[in-house]
Amino acid sequence: MQFSLPGDDAWREGKLVLENGSLYFRSKEESKLFFIPFLRKGMKLDYFIPFLRKGKKMDFVIPLRSIRDVIREKTNTLTIKHTGNAKLPIQEPGSKSELLLSAYLAADEHVLNEVERELVLRMDASNFSVYFTHTGEGDALPRGKNVALEKGLLKIVNEALWIIGRDSHKRIAWDDIVNVEQKKRNSYKGTEYGALSVEYFGEGSTNTSVISTLVITKGNTTGALISHVRELLKAYKIEKKLPEMESQILRMMYAGALDLSPSALAATAKAFGLGEEELKNHLEHLSELGIIDLANQTLRKKGIKYMISLSKNGTSGG
Repeated sequence: MQFSLPGDDAWREGKLVLENGSLYFRSKEESKLFFIPFLRKGMKLDYFIPFLRKGKKMDFVIPLRSIRDVIREKTNTLTIKHTGNAKLPIQEPGSKSELLLSAYLAADEHVLNEVERELVLRMDASNFSVYFTHTGEGDALPRGKNVALEKGLLKIVNEALWIIGRDSHKRIAWDDIVNVEQKKRNSYKGTEYGALSVEYFGEGSTNTSVISTLVITKGNTTGALISHVRELLKAYKIEKKLPEMESQILRMMYAGALDLSPSALAATAKAFGLGEEELKNHLEHLSELGIIDLANQTLRKKGIKYMISLSKNGTSGG
């Protein structure tokens, strides 16, 4: 197995061992570093990571309780996000300013699958016992009595939520989640069940294609789950409604009916009742907010989510 640790500029050969509540990286090489300094932006904080001792083959250790996220990359590597050993200044509850470090693993696909699943199962996070089904693309939830539900676990961290089945695990980044909606409650043999629809962009999605997963929980768990999910989603949504003119621009881009090429810009501005410079100012504002990709004349994920939100609320912005 190969791995790259915080401060490394190359890959190491070694072994990975999971024991005693920690992840041990056992390198075959002698470390050339004694410590690694970090300076946190905007704060007077020297941040040192105890590392392998010079001239000795020792372990780099990540306590499982310090792991905050596990991300499978397209390059067939696994990124482990974790906190370091220095104590940071007291943060407000729910603060997202925690300093995270990254360790990287490279191995055969089946090895990474096993490591990823084991770390996710042991990761310190909010857990919910659920039944679920992934319904594919098209924003359509299954209907009828023959829906195949799998028993599993839903885990929530600040960066993503995980849906874990007996033989599967799926990471859904908060940035990719379009909407979470509570469905109708039902009772079965005296037990109340509630359903949530989680709608999100598929992997590699570049358009409005949305995948839905139906999650079913027992009793009061549904309310607690959706409350927790919506609270975390706030950080990834546009907090305020945009001006009506900018909402109109987004609606036209969403429909693929807006020509922003230099030769057509004057005519496009006139169609909106604007001067060319006014239109440019609106477009630059939307670009600065990360809502549109001005160079490619397309909506970014944030813009698509905003438009879907408007359509679900039956509003047009403003």
